[in-house]
Amino acid sequence: MERPPAWHSTGVEQTGAGGTAAAAAQQHDLGVDAAEAGRHEEAAEAFARAVQLGDRDALLGLGNALLDLGRDDEAEAAFARAVDEGDPLAGLNLGIARERREDWAGAERAYQVARSAGDPRAVVFLADVWRWHGGAPGVSGSEDDARDLLRSAASGGDPEACAVLGTWLFSEAASAPGGGEEGVAALPAGGEVEQLLRAGADVDVDARGDLAWLLRTRGVRRADAAAHAEALALLRSGAAEGDPTGAIRLALVLEEDLGDLDGAEGVLRTLAEGGEPRAWNNLGLLLERRGRIVEARRMLSRGVRAGDVLAAKNLRSFLVRHHPAQVAEGTAPL
Repeated sequence: MERPPAWHSTGVEQTGAGGTAAAAAQQHDLGVDAAEAGRHEEAAEAFARAVQLGDRDALLGLGNALLDLGRDDEAEAAFARAVDEGDPLAGLNLGIARERREDWAGAERAYQVARSAGDPRAVVFLADVWRWHGGAPGVSGSEDDARDLLRSAASGGDPEACAVLGTWLFSEAASAPGGGEEGVAALPAGGEVEQLLRAGADVDVDARGDLAWLLRTRGVRRADAAAHAEALALLRSGAAEGDPTGAIRLALVLEEDLGDLDGAEGVLRTLAEGGEPRAWNNLGLLLERRGRIVEARRMLSRGVRAGDVLAAKNLRSFLVRHHPAQVAEGTAPL
């Protein structure tokens, strides 16, 4: 494993224990400032100097900067050293570094260290390893263990665990055979899934989005006006706060449920021009439905250029609908 390079003198001579501590603190502060400004190489250098001067707390900052630089092996070494030198809460970061390297068993051990030290965040990370990698060599937990762990944490009032478990159960209802909107509509009002999503909605945008979609589906399928109004408010809130999935869902509700085509178009244009590649596809299809064919093709083409696979699929179908002869000849406009 590559060791951090030796650092040259900063040109400031410090003597004695007090001087060394002051120099270490100065380098630590420089590292924090550089990291917050996105200057990760500079941050790594400053944190490494602080560590060399005896600042054990700088190991966490060093590891984070190295992760941002993609130097995962060195980051793992920094976090492991922090744990070994008495900072078990660094186990969370150690687990993240090991997941980067697809060392699922090592990540599990690290998250267990953080969990034992009382870090509540470790629960959802550990559950994630068990959910997706249970059965991998060396991993002791399973998908059932993940669900039990999250349910226990959720019952203890952990909003992150509520969010993760709630979105998991919502996804299962939506993707089960014969599920989709029928599966979501079948979820009981005030049942476990809704309770979990409500408890996690303030800390997790996915939980808020799934809660909104559950309520929207109930509003449409059960003619529950109050549920639909709450769903719309949640989606508007999410879109205003920059949640792209919430904005896409909001546009769909505006168009399909309320017939507000101008409103839906405005939401999608704002989202697309803000850099969300999926929005070009939805905007193109909406414009096609509005009869603005030339503009629709341009929007779908922009989605393709942005790398959206769905936009590419829909553009091909669009060309077949509107330019069948040119498609047959291989001369359809792109």
